[in-house]
Amino acid sequence: MIEVKICNSSLPTIISMLDGLELAGAASRARTKLHSALLTHLEALGVSEVELARQYAILDQDGEILLDEAGDFTLKDPTQATEFAAEHQALMNETITVPSLYEEQYAILAKALAEYPGTFSGTDATAYDLLSDALEEATGKEMP
Repeated sequence: MIEVKICNSSLPTIISMLDGLELAGAASRARTKLHSALLTHLEALGVSEVELARQYAILDQDGEILLDEAGDFTLKDPTQATEFAAEHQALMNETITVPSLYEEQYAILAKALAEYPGTFSGTDATAYDLLSDALEEATGKEMP
């Protein structure tokens, strides 16, 4: 089974880029399957981030993270800022694996990306490059 490997930190930009692609037929289906799987991983990442923050943050009387007006939390022990940052970075550097749901899914998507008539710039260009690399690694085929 072919699997695509993507770093947690890349999930939001790749999901956003996939959202904007206008594809038809099998390429659209392949994109939608990958997009759905990545959304599931992104939701799990969010839960993991909250769990990690809960270990370091000041909590309210209900055990929930106490947020300020900007939506940020305060560490209960400011001397643990480096430890928290290192653990968060390790979480973001973890790689997820997404197995293909049907034969040739990733080859079809790689071909559609290589032949995509539109242009990419900014974060979409970065996401395109990251996803293209992941698809090349998964399929063993370089994109033109």
